[in-house]
Amino acid sequence: MTYSVNGNAPGPGLRTYGVRWYLLAIVSLHCCLQNAVWAEYPPIAQSAKLVYDWTDSDINMTLNYGNIGAIFLLLPVIWIVFAKGMRPAMLLCTSLTALGTILKALPVSNSLSSWLIPIGLFLNGSAGAVTMVGATVLSETWFPPTQRATATVFYLVSAGLGGALVFIVGPAVVPEPIEMCGNVTWSKGLNCSENKTNLNFHEVQDHLRILNFAESGIAVLLFISVCSYFPNKPLLPPSRSARETRLGMREGIRTAVTQWKFWYLTLLCSISTAVYGAWVTTSDVLLHPFGISQEVAGWMSFSGSVGGVIFGVFLSRLSDVLQRKMKTIMIVIFSMASIFFLLFILVLMKVLPNERWLLYSTYVSACVLTSGAQPLYFEITCENLFPVSEAIVSGSLSLLLNVASTVFLLLAMIPGMGHMWANWAVLVTTLLSAVLLYLFRGRYRRLDIDLDISESEDPPYKYKRLNS
Repeated sequence: MTYSVNGNAPGPGLRTYGVRWYLLAIVSLHCCLQNAVWAEYPPIAQSAKLVYDWTDSDINMTLNYGNIGAIFLLLPVIWIVFAKGMRPAMLLCTSLTALGTILKALPVSNSLSSWLIPIGLFLNGSAGAVTMVGATVLSETWFPPTQRATATVFYLVSAGLGGALVFIVGPAVVPEPIEMCGNVTWSKGLNCSENKTNLNFHEVQDHLRILNFAESGIAVLLFISVCSYFPNKPLLPPSRSARETRLGMREGIRTAVTQWKFWYLTLLCSISTAVYGAWVTTSDVLLHPFGISQEVAGWMSFSGSVGGVIFGVFLSRLSDVLQRKMKTIMIVIFSMASIFFLLFILVLMKVLPNERWLLYSTYVSACVLTSGAQPLYFEITCENLFPVSEAIVSGSLSLLLNVASTVFLLLAMIPGMGHMWANWAVLVTTLLSAVLLYLFRGRYRRLDIDLDISESEDPPYKYKRLNS
């Protein structure tokens, strides 16, 4: 199927293929599963602490194992995607996720599982390096300009869907511990300080294993799917910019790190996205001191994450239709999210009435807006750094994001830090996103090639075509 670049005439030598939707579905399903495995334990923190004898710090470290794995494998993955294509990268990441989930699901003693789980989470986290590096590469390689942002955002918000599912599937499959103090039964996360006995240890342990078995089965099926069919690239490119030769890996990295806009956008994206991602994933730990149970916290985060997925797809389509208004859209959404974060904090501090409906609505609204808009960072950064390869840009964002997330989670482990600081951190970083994006003056460099000059609002930038 050929398509029209400007809506009037088909572009010569350009074509889109229906198989692009199958490829997008495969990578999105893996992205969803990989993030679900990464975020598995915080939503069932009380149950995991019972079975494995963990603490809140151990729960936070389950996320850091994945972050460290992604950082460890990131540079090799950038090279694989850049030099070999998406097929070898997807074979690598699906095999890592399959192996990691199998290690978690092995029917061994709880003490041995406490050693195998970090290894499995590290391997699964290593697979996450492909997730972010490949998002913009797949959309640029297979999708036309009118669908590029949609493909990128759909790919990335599927991670949010995975994070949302664990908030519901985890607590639904794994029951919360039921404790007894004397003749009184305690549940729903209430504290029991003396003569504590557990009534459902074996039930919690068995259901944790069922959850891990299910994850490993899905991971193996995805690996088989990629082995069966996953081409590197189409015979004909989908856009004019897709035909342009990108800078080489070394030259691309050197070009990127010497531009101020690279550091401006990547640091802004990585810090705000990492803080929000770590904050929403550890909601059970953060909300537990305020009397919110594991189940209720899971439903709150699930609602916000699923809403963010739907809203993110809507924003991506809006960005594809209003192709040069992406920055404006992001500024408006982040500003609105900042207001809801502030209201949520004021409810926790009891400055506003401590009504459950107000607490839930502000939390969910903030999550929907933030998680829906953040994936657009990847597209706007690739636009401004072209002709640097999308693999290098996305890889850099992924590296800094995982470093920032690791630092945030390590700060949460400091004794005496409390819980409110994390809520203030997500408010400040979201507000900074709106302010600093407003101050940023950038270009849509790929669109300058894909659109006719008459459709371009910015003056054409000086760019030497590398394949001329």
